[in-house]
Amino acid sequence: MSLRTFNEMFPDEDAARAWFEKARWPHGPECPKCGSVNHSAWLKTPRRWNCMGCRHQFSVTVGTPMHRTHLPLLTWAHAIYLIVSSSKGISAVKLGEMLGISYPSAWHLGHRVRAMMAETNPILAGVVELDEMYAGAPPRKQAKSSRYHDDDDVPPANRKGRGTKRPLVLVAAKRGGDVIARVIPTHGKEAIASALEGVIDGNATVMTDGLPAYKHIGKAQVHLAVNHSAREYARTDEATGHRVHVNRVESFNGFMRRAVTGVFHSISVKHLGRYTGEATFRWNRKADSCLDRMTRMIRNGEGRLLSYAFLTGKAA
Repeated sequence: MSLRTFNEMFPDEDAARAWFEKARWPHGPECPKCGSVNHSAWLKTPRRWNCMGCRHQFSVTVGTPMHRTHLPLLTWAHAIYLIVSSSKGISAVKLGEMLGISYPSAWHLGHRVRAMMAETNPILAGVVELDEMYAGAPPRKQAKSSRYHDDDDVPPANRKGRGTKRPLVLVAAKRGGDVIARVIPTHGKEAIASALEGVIDGNATVMTDGLPAYKHIGKAQVHLAVNHSAREYARTDEATGHRVHVNRVESFNGFMRRAVTGVFHSISVKHLGRYTGEATFRWNRKADSCLDRMTRMIRNGEGRLLSYAFLTGKAA
């Protein structure tokens, strides 16, 4: 959807409210208290719906991340459009500049939009590829004198590979299908097994690299691996005839790394789950139209409150 088309669809606040209501309630306004559908009257002065059954007043933002927002719905529509239509996301600084709001408001707005992008993950079947990735940006290089001296045994502060302290994400990708990403604390067997619960079908064929923590998968289902340390990146398994590789899941990892490096620059573990949810939504819904993705987000947002106090760690 072009920007001109968007502006024609959302010329003012009333048009934005009407679109949000149609996206969330395709069969008419639904009372959050008694559940009655299309049995409410519009009150012009408070700009709310009044349920004719229980007399409860409500708006389209109730029970969603937009609940009690001070921003106009037209601003919300612009924000959702900008985030959905971007290839890898948009930073809070740029979002604030484009919407004409402060950085804290844009940062809070961005996270609430990401909360609406989170979806109920399907169970992956068929051929499923697994791989883990470091989600945070790589550490900056430090001068040797500030890290350690030649006669010291202290290792460098900016370790790479498995020695780094950057946050980890385990990614499962159905070959030719959806991608699921879960935040994990370590590369260990227990952490990976816990993250995979309810993710992979019992009859699926799992493909991984040579990480030892994946070996337990072969006890329950078919597990095929490639040995990257031996420069083996793809092979044909003689027993099953499958082409063994993890190219699809590594493509998603590269997609998310480019978003981190080019847009967000750094991601904390506290908010990593929402950023991975945004990346998987963008990857899984790339064949959908922009308007379909926006509509899906509004319906996904029901029951997902996200206050500023919670995001900043002030909530109990």
